Amino acid sequence: MPRLILESEEEKAEWEAAKKRREMRIKRKEEGVDVKRNKMDYVQYVGGIVLLTLGVAFSSKAGLGTGSLDSINFALADRTGLNLSIIILLMAFVAIIISTVIRRGKPNFKPLMTAIFMAIFTEGWVKVVDMITVDTIVHQIIIFTVAIFCASVGIAIYLRPKFPANPNDDITVALNEVFKLKIGTAKLLIDLIAIIIALLLKGPIGIGTILMTVLIGPAVNLANSLIDKCASSSNEKSVV
Repeated sequence: MPRLILESEEEKAEWEAAKKRREMRIKRKEEGVDVKRNKMDYVQYVGGIVLLTLGVAFSSKAGLGTGSLDSINFALADRTGLNLSIIILLMAFVAIIISTVIRRGKPNFKPLMTAIFMAIFTEGWVKVVDMITVDTIVHQIIIFTVAIFCASVGIAIYLRPKFPANPNDDITVALNEVFKLKIGTAKLLIDLIAIIIALLLKGPIGIGTILMTVLIGPAVNLANSLIDKCASSSNEKSVV
């Protein structure tokens, strides 16, 4: 196995210092502390959102039911005749208001940046994916499986650089902060409320909605684990 050969104590000290700086940057990112952004952060952020919104479009095309909150967006778009992107942005404002009320503080508009990207890419992908023909249940299952893959990997990637998350996710964080609910419990509560609202609006609720609610979390964790392994392997090679 190749290994790093250090010819002097000075080189050893320099290598250790570089290693500590790298570990500190990783720790600061994990803690959400502002750090200097590099190009790869923006690539991960936008690329992850592109993949996530593609998953949303595929889940709609599969016809088995979309995610709970996505179902509300699609239902409102159908009922009002407004563009899906406009509905997503309006719902983002509603989510920000709800988070503000829960915290009883000032509104945090930073997540709007993510909502804008999601609105633009979701509507774009829906139009592209709509050109795909779905004739059989096998096609539906394949497309839905692709939707789960794209959404979970997209979430794992876009959250890594620690940019503001989707406003809907901020409600989960607010419930955790104020009422001390576990993140999983808070997310489940929001999903259940969203499913009830979507049903009242006659949104695209189905078996796919339940599957996405149950599978997305574990799928994101698996994607994160695989990405971490790839990143760790890459870092090891860079110091060899």
